[in-house]
Amino acid sequence: MTDDRVEPETTAEPPAEPARPKKPLWRRLAPLAVLGAGLAAFFALGGPQYLDAARAQEVLRSVDGWVSENLVLALLAYTVFYAVAVSISVPGALWFTIGSGFLFGPWLGTGVAVLGATIGATIIFLAARYAFADWVREKFPGYVKKLQDGFSRDAFTYVVILRLIPALPFFGINIATALLNVPVRAYFFGTLIGVIPGAYVYATVGDAIARAAAEGVPGFGALITPEVIGAMAAFAALAILPWAYRRFTGKRAQEGDAS
Repeated sequence: MTDDRVEPETTAEPPAEPARPKKPLWRRLAPLAVLGAGLAAFFALGGPQYLDAARAQEVLRSVDGWVSENLVLALLAYTVFYAVAVSISVPGALWFTIGSGFLFGPWLGTGVAVLGATIGATIIFLAARYAFADWVREKFPGYVKKLQDGFSRDAFTYVVILRLIPALPFFGINIATALLNVPVRAYFFGTLIGVIPGAYVYATVGDAIARAAAEGVPGFGALITPEVIGAMAAFAALAILPWAYRRFTGKRAQEGDAS
């Protein structure tokens, strides 16, 4: 006689994934150390003198002819320069945006500044996340999770808003979003779009300075042009859009709850 009993199937639990070994501290800090060394070299080689408006204008005027003759190469070189400056957190990056407008005009200048700022910000974002994100999540798991839950719903929008209405300095936003593990794609494109209005304003100012210098009309009054005023007005309008959106959607939500 055969035994018709069916033995219950036993499902073996999959083996737990081994914990990833922690990277040595020196390896995690190495990218930031390289960026810090770059900033130290900037100061050691006298870089701050070029953040002076008069000195910067003198340098820009000296290369203006070369830029006109080698436009594509100049665009590429300035984009790389801008990205490096942002990645090592050189103070006063707005002067580089003004310089971009001075050399390339408001439209090309804006494009160069936006690309340079986004690439440079992404470099320091990745370096900071590699160095500190795991440590912060271990030390402050509840706090980080609470913030991450808000960001994870729409990280792209949050990054755009932070760039349009910076609650922190540009460098601070790079670090804060890195520690919250914002997706790289959302961070990159949020930064790319969010810095456009400010870049256009400063590039337009740079273009106005270049034209005033060419006409021999120095001084602040030369900057009050219709283009500059229009750029600032557009920037102000864009800056209040996120606030207006939140007010509108919040009011609609309250009306929906009351009904």
